[in-house]
Amino acid sequence: MNTNNTSPLDIDSETAKKLFEHGAVLVITGVPRKTEFGIDLCSYTTDENFRGVKMIPPGPHHIWCAATGPYGDTAPRVGFAHYFGEQEILVKEWDANNEELRDRYVEDAELEIQRIKANLKSLDKYLAPYDFRYWNDWSKLTDTVTKGTLERCQPSLGVIRTNAELQSCPDSERPRGPLSQTRPPLTAKSIIDESCLLPNLKPVEGTAPRFCSVPNRVPKECTPAEVSKHSLDCIDACDRLLKNFAQAQDLVEEIQLAFAFFLVGYSIESLEYWRKVLTILSHSQDSVTKYKLLYMKYAEVLALQLPHLPEELMEPSEHNSIYKDIRSLLVNLNVCGLHKSAEHLTKKLRVGMNWSFEGLLDEDPEDMPVVVECN
Repeated sequence: MNTNNTSPLDIDSETAKKLFEHGAVLVITGVPRKTEFGIDLCSYTTDENFRGVKMIPPGPHHIWCAATGPYGDTAPRVGFAHYFGEQEILVKEWDANNEELRDRYVEDAELEIQRIKANLKSLDKYLAPYDFRYWNDWSKLTDTVTKGTLERCQPSLGVIRTNAELQSCPDSERPRGPLSQTRPPLTAKSIIDESCLLPNLKPVEGTAPRFCSVPNRVPKECTPAEVSKHSLDCIDACDRLLKNFAQAQDLVEEIQLAFAFFLVGYSIESLEYWRKVLTILSHSQDSVTKYKLLYMKYAEVLALQLPHLPEELMEPSEHNSIYKDIRSLLVNLNVCGLHKSAEHLTKKLRVGMNWSFEGLLDEDPEDMPVVVECN
């Protein structure tokens, strides 16, 4: 069932025995043959005997499926996140109409779980073992995520999709006839944000991840002086962001969870949240000074996350906004005394991604004064 030909049980027999006795079990019914299935960084191609996964380590996990068509075409990933407890048995079933997993509908769910537990040994041969070759990476990527944060942040309907479902535009809002003469036409000068050209579509209730709101780096309707202030150092935006949490480091949980939703579930909304947070935290020296413990952990998290970025986001150039944000973050870490965090992150990016940051502390040419010669 595993797409990799090497053994997924890269552990000793004693550890395997303990995991069989104490690990969680995911039981799935009705998944069609040749469906792509994954849990965390492990992936499988199902056969007719596939009934789920055993030996799942307790903690947060992301499970997904992608239906395969008759000509080998694959549908987008659809999945869910779950915080497994020790020896927990979770039962799902295949929804043939929507081609995704759903909660199993039975009259007595607890009785079914008790029956599964009593017959687990006979079911064992139909369960794929959790692929422990990837467990070390996954556990590091999610080491701060708690059950409460996972349940709070995942979509309320429980399904994680590549894109949240969007509401259709109401008929009353559709344009009819010529534009009113009182409405000024859009010009290049009036277009500050490209998003103003897009329809105002909202996610269907319950389909989008529920991360905290990220404030704008520069608040709307600022004076020119305030725009300059917030552009130079967005400490105000960082403070507003962190007001959502009891303590600053709680933000790391959402950062890790958002990246996991994107990495495994390809969730575009989760990537957007992750990038917005990166931009806010990367452009404030005052925030690094004020929240040093947060930034020390954040640097560790980024060192693990960034090598998992898709290829199109890994180019070390000024055209890559992620690369530019990381460069700014490294400058601020160094300037504010977090040299070890900056050095660790720089080394990881150089080795894992071939990113280099020569002249990191040199003055940015964009910040230097412009000399104009008068004739």
